[in-house]
Amino acid sequence: MTQRERFDHLYEAGKRSTRQALLLGLFIVLLGVIFWFTGERRLAELVWFVLFIPAIGFVKIWSRTKTLLTFNDDSDYRRLVWYEYWSGMAVIVIFCVLIVTLLLRPEQANILILVVAFNLFAWMASSKIDQKLATIDPEHVTHKVYEQGKVGFFPK
Repeated sequence: MTQRERFDHLYEAGKRSTRQALLLGLFIVLLGVIFWFTGERRLAELVWFVLFIPAIGFVKIWSRTKTLLTFNDDSDYRRLVWYEYWSGMAVIVIFCVLIVTLLLRPEQANILILVVAFNLFAWMASSKIDQKLATIDPEHVTHKVYEQGKVGFFPK
């Protein structure tokens, strides 16, 4: 499968996962609104901040992983794809823990420094994994190629 065909599959999977994430996000927002109007304001905040962003992230990461796994049967490639998936899940879980800590103890605002530092580390790790995937499989659609393709500037 060529890089362009892979891009098309990833792009379609991304659109599908965006629709799924939108529906899930709408459900979570409505759940938070119900809690808000029943007087459970703290619970509404927890639902909005701890469920909304992570749920969308889970849907998007799972869709990308599922699609990437169909492109190549090489064990090293699959291992790195799963490694990227689990590192993304770890970022989301740690984000949730830090946000819950911040919501329950607002005086510990210095935790935001940890959130920023951890996200920078995760971004760099994801970039390295993407580069390794591209060396294993020359037709791999990197994040950069995907972003360029989404706006109509596909490199090949």
